[in-house]
Amino acid sequence: MKKRGPIVIIIGAVLMVLAITVVYSIIRGGDDSINGNDFFPSPESMFDNMTDKVEIDAGTAYTFSHITSASKVPLMWGIHITDYKPDDHVSISISNIFDDKFGSFDFYVENKGKEPLTATMMFSESPEKSKALTDPNSPFFKSILPFVMAGFLLIIGLAVIISGIILCVLDWRKSKNQSRYI
Repeated sequence: MKKRGPIVIIIGAVLMVLAITVVYSIIRGGDDSINGNDFFPSPESMFDNMTDKVEIDAGTAYTFSHITSASKVPLMWGIHITDYKPDDHVSISISNIFDDKFGSFDFYVENKGKEPLTATMMFSESPEKSKALTDPNSPFFKSILPFVMAGFLLIIGLAVIISGIILCVLDWRKSKNQSRYI
């Protein structure tokens, strides 16, 4: 009987153990102050600029403005509802106040929920050059990216183990058929 199936299974198991080790090291390597809510980076850490927190009453709206530092730059924006409740609903309309490409934008945020909410608008110009995505010490690189890599390792390891099991079955059937003719 050939040994290629068990060898492939062992390689897949090693990949899965490596993925679990990466996840464990990320969780254990974090600060002691980490509780379930503080482990992942806050939304604010993914953006370069933030507005102040604003309370928007139910049925009312607030306009946030942002002027880009240069024209024709991509703008990544987000809204963070700091006191989020499942019944919160917002509607966001974006307009260019000069109706040109100078980069002055209004974000009209309307609270369609039944209770007031506190929101912050976040902006990042040229997100591909953002500190959050390029700084190796950013929370994105320290926690999210290793989790993604561990997930890929886990999936690849599982696929390799399944391939190894298939090889074992094929080798076993092939050796069983060959032993009949001896």
